[in-house]
Order: sequence, then structure tokens, then C-alpha cells
Amino acid sequence: MQNKTKINWSLNDYCKSECSYCPVSARGGLLPPETQDYIRVAKLLIDNYASMGRTIDWSFNGGEPLDMNDIVTLLKLCRESGNSMELTTNGGRLWMDWWAIEPYVDSLHLSYHYWQQPALIKYIIGIFKNKNKLFEVTAPIRPDYFNTDIDRVLELETTTDIRVNKTILYINADNSAGMFPYTNHQLLTISRLNGNEVNNDLVEEKQNFELTTWDDRYQQIYTSNPIYTGKMCNAGIEYLNIGAQGWVSGSVCNNLSLGNIWQKNWQPPTLPQKCTMIACVHELDQQITKF
Repeated sequence: MQNKTKINWSLNDYCKSECSYCPVSARGGLLPPETQDYIRVAKLLIDNYASMGRTIDWSFNGGEPLDMNDIVTLLKLCRESGNSMELTTNGGRLWMDWWAIEPYVDSLHLSYHYWQQPALIKYIIGIFKNKNKLFEVTAPIRPDYFNTDIDRVLELETTTDIRVNKTILYINADNSAGMFPYTNHQLLTISRLNGNEVNNDLVEEKQNFELTTWDDRYQQIYTSNPIYTGKMCNAGIEYLNIGAQGWVSGSVCNNLSLGNIWQKNWQPPTLPQKCTMIACVHELDQQITKF
């Protein structure tokens, strides 16, 4: 049994940027609770897993974490009480934020949007390169602004000497709902620019979606993944997911609800769950110990 717990925490569904291609669940939400409320929950989590002899690998995302008030206090507490901190962010809009943020972030997932200041993105990349810290940059490529977005990303690659992952967009960010209306030429261009010189997986994915029904795809997914129905799973012990509205589950599949962190007297899980799912689909869930 592992002695680390991965906590994936969507801190909010609030983002000032309001990109139209982002899922509704990650934007347009209400202002997040006060930082002291997050601190209270974080301390509950730290104490709970420490009592089981476990330490925490944290992963923060949103919404947009940097649109919260005093995110640094929460980062500092969790990083100093855990093994690592992974942050997913669009970088925000203020350069000075990163002087305080960077010391508490071990791994950065930075998204580069059409509205972002290239100079700020380059500054953040420079900080993480100089500190030899892990980071990746992804850029959503809009089909209706394809050449503009590609040119913007290629300029960033040239000036920073890194490879940016050019990502396609899915309806409501859900693969099962299908991708935005890209042409085959656009998809092949993205594959090539991402280093897949002869890869046409994106075109095949588009064609498969057009030629199959939801039931067909459902069967493809559930017949190609392992089955643990009825077995005990260390969901909630080795992995914990906290959604933007505070709802908690011990797995990506949301097997059983573990309550809501904003409910009065909420407590973190201390016991494994029995699997009730038809199949274990998500890679993270497959890594959780079953017995």
C-alpha cells in the first residue's frame, strides 16, 4: 500500500477570463469562499492523512486559482505540510504574484490563451527554467482562429526554446461530446506541430465520433478497461478529488459521494470503498489499490 495520498482540488469554478471554449463547470461561478475557509479544510485533510501515516501530494486547479484572494497562504500551508504541489493555472495577470507563488510550486501546468500577455507567460517560463522545476505549457487552438493561434504559439516556442502542446477543444471539454469543428487539415497540422509527424489519431478520432453512436462508444470504453466491481478500493485513501463546488469523491469515477467540504462538520474519509462501477475507466482510478 502506498503511503502517499494524491489530492486533486478544484479550488473554484470562478475565472475572470470567461473563455467561451472552457466548460461551464470551470468558469462563471460565484466568488470563492474566504481563504480562511480553505485553510480550515486543508488542516482537516493534513491531520486526517497524517493520522494514517500518509503524506499528501497536492494538485490545485480551478476555475482559476490565481483569481482567489491570498492563494499564497493556502499554497504555503499545503506545500510545507506535504510532499509536493502541482498547480494548473493560466498564469494570471500580475508579474509580482509569481515572486510569492513560485517557491511553493513543484510542478506547473500553464495554459497560454489568446488574451494572455506573452511577456508574462515568458517570464513565468523563465522562472521555472532557471529553477529547473517541472512545467508544461498548453495552448488551446481555436478552429475559427487557427492560423492566428498557431502563429502565436510558434512565436512563444521560438523565443523560449520549449515545445508548447497545442490542444484541440472539445464541446464542454468532454471528449464524449466530440471536438470543435476542425477540418482534417487542421487536425493533421496540430499533430505534426506536436511532434507526431505521421500520426493521424486526431482525424481518426473525429471520424470515429461521426460514424458511431454514443452506445457504440460506451461499449468500446467499458469493454476495454479492467473490472473491479465488488472489490474494495482505496478510493479516498490514496486519492481524493474535491470539485469546484466542494463535493468530494475518492476517485475520478465518483463511485460514492464523500460529502461536501463546505457542509457543517464534514470530515475526510478514513476507510476504503466498495467498487460499484461497471469498469475502471480512468487511468488514475486504475492506479488505486484494489483488494
